[in-house]
Amino acid sequence: MAVVQIYQYFVIDKGGSPVQGGSLSEARSITLGDGEVIDRSFKIGTTSAVKVWDKTADAALGDFDFLWLETDLDVLVSFTTDAGGDDEYFVVELKGSGIAGKPGPALVLGSDLAHQFDGTVDLFDGTEDTIDEVFVYNEDSTDTARVRLVVAT
Repeated sequence: MAVVQIYQYFVIDKGGSPVQGGSLSEARSITLGDGEVIDRSFKIGTTSAVKVWDKTADAALGDFDFLWLETDLDVLVSFTTDAGGDDEYFVVELKGSGIAGKPGPALVLGSDLAHQFDGTVDLFDGTEDTIDEVFVYNEDSTDTARVRLVVAT
């Protein structure tokens, strides 16, 4: 049995005393059901979208336990589901570092969720539906976004 360990820590520097929380020494664990893992990198051209995840194409990982998505540029991430038999989607903005090849904070989640928010580490236990597809759209008109996707089950 494989386990993903995530370390969560944040600092908000507002001048003066920073607000901070989390831990870099104690991990939050996610148990993987099958121990299957993919690690893929994408270069997404200017003002274009790429499908980075497809539940049907990656059937062995379809109902994943863990998804990690990071990027070096700000991108839009679209998640599609077929909740109640109707195709639904929602979009979040994933912030990059703004420095080519250096990823910003990651979006971390499980496949069965209701809604996500962007941020450093987001874990959800929603029950609305499972993610069927993930698209990443690079809005930048001059630079290519580098995106990394890790999925495990």
